[in-house]
Amino acid sequence: MTDSAIIHFPQEEVEDRVKYVLSVLPALGRNMLSYQESISSTPTESAEADYRLMKKAETHIEDLLIQAIRSRFDNDWIYAEERDHLEGESEFAWWIDPLDGTRNFIHGVPLFSNAIGICFRDEPVAGVVQVPALGEIYYAIYGGGSYKNDRPIRVSGLEEVERSLIATGLPYNRKQIINELMTNIAAFVSSGTGLRRSGSAVLDLCWVAEGRFEAYWERALSPHDLCAASVILREAGGKLTGFQGEPFQMHMGDVLASNSILHPRLLNILSEARRIEGMN
Repeated sequence: MTDSAIIHFPQEEVEDRVKYVLSVLPALGRNMLSYQESISSTPTESAEADYRLMKKAETHIEDLLIQAIRSRFDNDWIYAEERDHLEGESEFAWWIDPLDGTRNFIHGVPLFSNAIGICFRDEPVAGVVQVPALGEIYYAIYGGGSYKNDRPIRVSGLEEVERSLIATGLPYNRKQIINELMTNIAAFVSSGTGLRRSGSAVLDLCWVAEGRFEAYWERALSPHDLCAASVILREAGGKLTGFQGEPFQMHMGDVLASNSILHPRLLNILSEARRIEGMN
């Protein structure tokens, strides 16, 4: 899907789904906070135990989301992160990331989120993201603007890379691509940007959408990370592409998000980093 693409979809049906999600999220958020409190005070003894705890938390929250969606829209497809997809007969599909920032979650850090993206005929048309510990809910419907807690949000208008605040993340395959990651980080830091890492890709994208960050880049993201947040960013005036400026596709993995103004310069920084790393 390109920035200029026009997507046709049944507006009222999408609005119905978004309103329903917004109605069930407060209870889900309270459940997540209670669950976090119950596990973050119990230390684990190994990396394997950490992994099991993270998967248990993700599956628990995902089951609650699936149950809520299926109780109202049982004919829609659901692509869940932890389980096999659930088939439907409608033209709607839900892409769910039940817990983004899982390691933060199990350590008691408040920077975690859930993301619920809605596609119509394989095109992202709506997204809802909840950040329970901060009391924030972001949402957007294609063509209708982006909102946080029912107030409109917009990307930053900053025009100087040197004054920007940029976020990144470390993918699961970080050990295999460590040299590339460090080269990219060095390239951005050398350009004068401030650099941050929240530990939640979904949260980073929403913070670009509301102007807290000017940009964000990361390797190897999944459609579950991108579906909801891509709509929120786009409707807030942001831009999302591949590392070489390729039009955004939900399955592309490697993405650069920005306030749009800085996008050409940021692509140049990534291009120079690839040249140094010998990847061009």
